[in-house]
Amino acid sequence: MQSLRLGSAGMRGEIGSALTPTLVINFASAFGTYVEGGKVVIGRDSRSSSPMLHIAVTSALQSCGCKIIDAGLCSAPFLQFLVTHLKADGGLLIGAGHHPAEWNAIVPIGENGAYLNNRRMQELLDVYHNGHFRNCVWNKIGKLEPLPEKAYDKYLDKICGLIDTNLISARKFKVIADFCGGSGSCLAKGFAERLGIELIPLNDTPTGILPHDPEPRPRSSFQVKSFMSHLKADIGFVFNSDMSRTAITTDTGETLSEEYTFPLVASHILLKSKEPCIVVTNWCTTRTLDDVVAKCNGKVEKTKVGQAPIIDDMIELDAKLAGDGSGSVALKDSVPAFDSYLTMGIILESMAVRNARSSELAASIPRYHIIKRKVNCHSSHAYTLLRNLKSQFPGAKLTEHDGFRFDWHDGWVHLRSAMTEPIIRMIVEWRTKEEAEEKALQVRSLLERLVG
Repeated sequence: MQSLRLGSAGMRGEIGSALTPTLVINFASAFGTYVEGGKVVIGRDSRSSSPMLHIAVTSALQSCGCKIIDAGLCSAPFLQFLVTHLKADGGLLIGAGHHPAEWNAIVPIGENGAYLNNRRMQELLDVYHNGHFRNCVWNKIGKLEPLPEKAYDKYLDKICGLIDTNLISARKFKVIADFCGGSGSCLAKGFAERLGIELIPLNDTPTGILPHDPEPRPRSSFQVKSFMSHLKADIGFVFNSDMSRTAITTDTGETLSEEYTFPLVASHILLKSKEPCIVVTNWCTTRTLDDVVAKCNGKVEKTKVGQAPIIDDMIELDAKLAGDGSGSVALKDSVPAFDSYLTMGIILESMAVRNARSSELAASIPRYHIIKRKVNCHSSHAYTLLRNLKSQFPGAKLTEHDGFRFDWHDGWVHLRSAMTEPIIRMIVEWRTKEEAEEKALQVRSLLERLVG
């Protein structure tokens, strides 16, 4: 099955079979037309296909007359910072984050540094599908410029200004960080120096090959886990290839679910603020977050899955922070992006403030058992199949704001068609492992029977 997706996260798909240079040129030309030939910042991740797409994007934007600032190999949050810092009209990120190595993506960024919201994304797609793009004569084509000096420092100043680096430095933490061969390693040394930590990097060479599943989850954390006790590390972090998602490994070697990253951050930020705050997340994030926010007298606002709607709601509601169960976190006072460097800094600050080990932080939050599964299904059939499940759970509270969520007293089930893959995503969370597995098996069987 060819996999090409157009949506809130831009254009993405498998290289060669679906995502081709021709499509990328058209999409970048649409973006150059959309910003009326303005200033555009571009950057790429370390995937082997990214340099090829980088050439296609650059050529398309130049033909539209855009002034291009080339950030080269850079993380997603750094590129999003650059858009606002350089007062650009937008940005294009080449990188597929948590997807397998054969995938890549072109992600459009608005002038505010955030992913385009649904309305603006639809406007861009209208330009793309229309097929009439700006074309400049030979002496009006766009110019390509390098990244200004000190740009990396300005970004690090931004995020380090939000945390107590002196307090962190005094603890002299030893930290293991797995960069998954991605673009985040470019800033590792500078960030570690500012925080005064001993950073032990893994998979920090951007070779173009992803060393393991780029989605930060317990199954991706075993390399970090294998070094924790031997190196007597205080904490370990596992990132996806563009530094937008984070999973944590504790000093005892426990590989935490990525679901607990955001609750740990929220717990610290809400206690630090000492006042009730709004926290934005999606409909399939762990109940642990609800419990943590309620304990701090905060309020959880839920929206659709995806960085764009979550950040959009954070801005609109003036929320203190936002994030989701993929290990993603954003702060109102920082870049309007999911930022793993900021996440790492906040977790280390929490350990320093509480004088606690990472395992003690993990033990301080309530736990549930969560199961995530995928069922192959063409997107055109998914909604009909999901609606057929409504009658299967008569005793549950049903919410249809994003897919279908069924809530019971002790747990919940969420089902939705994925935005970036031809699958139905199923998430089940319950108080006990046995109950979660039983419910997951029941729902998966129902889905597979309907798909079949």
